[in-house]
Order: sequence, then structure tokens, then C-alpha cells
Amino acid sequence: MIVDNFFFTTDKPNLHHIFPTNYISQNPGSNELNNNSLMNIAYLTQLTNLEISDKNPLNYIQEYDSNPEFQTVINNHFLPSELLEWARQENMPSDALDQFIEKRVDLIVEELRRILVGVNVEVIDTKQKS
Repeated sequence: MIVDNFFFTTDKPNLHHIFPTNYISQNPGSNELNNNSLMNIAYLTQLTNLEISDKNPLNYIQEYDSNPEFQTVINNHFLPSELLEWARQENMPSDALDQFIEKRVDLIVEELRRILVGVNVEVIDTKQKS
């Protein structure tokens, strides 16, 4: 009974921070955006989420990149291709989280416009410009 409960609770979808919270708090770089942004979240199984934990995104992306179906995962989650490029180059800019969030917003808005033909999709940037 306990084994069954463990299996079923660990295979449920979890909210995963693509740039993990603890990773960003220890490596803030020059990011200005909040890592709890919805744009930094993806659904993963609990097992995968626990496996990734607080790893540097470059490291865990590199681990999954060898899977030939990983590009499909990247596309299905509307993750910017730059994330994969950074992982392959083993280097990301100091404002990687900010760039990631901004580019993911663009990808999601583009998809919304594609599927909601005829609906006006507007983006209102609430971030204060300096």
C-alpha cells in the first residue's frame, strides 16, 4: 500500500522552476525579473522535478539534450532555443533569467495569436523601465 501511494504521488505533475529558486538565489547575476514568474514554470513529473532539484539549468539541460525527443519537449513547453544553445555552449549571460522570461513571453504570445485568430492579443509590460 505504501509503495503504491509513493508511486502515484511521485508521478503526478509538479510545477518546476526552469531556473530553480535556490539556484537563482545563489547565482543572481544581473537579473531583475522574479524567478517565481509564471514564465519560469513548467509542468514535470514529480520524479523528474526531484531529479533536477536545484541544479544549474545548463547542467540538467545538457543531461536531457542527448535524448533525440528533447527538442520536442523544448518546443512543447515553449522554451526559448537560447536555453538549449547556452547549455550546449556551457555558458549563459548574467541576465539569462531575464532573457529567458522575455523570450518565453514572446513565444507564448506568438502561439496565442496563432490559435486565437481574430482575437486582439495585447502585451502590457508592467516592468518599470529605468
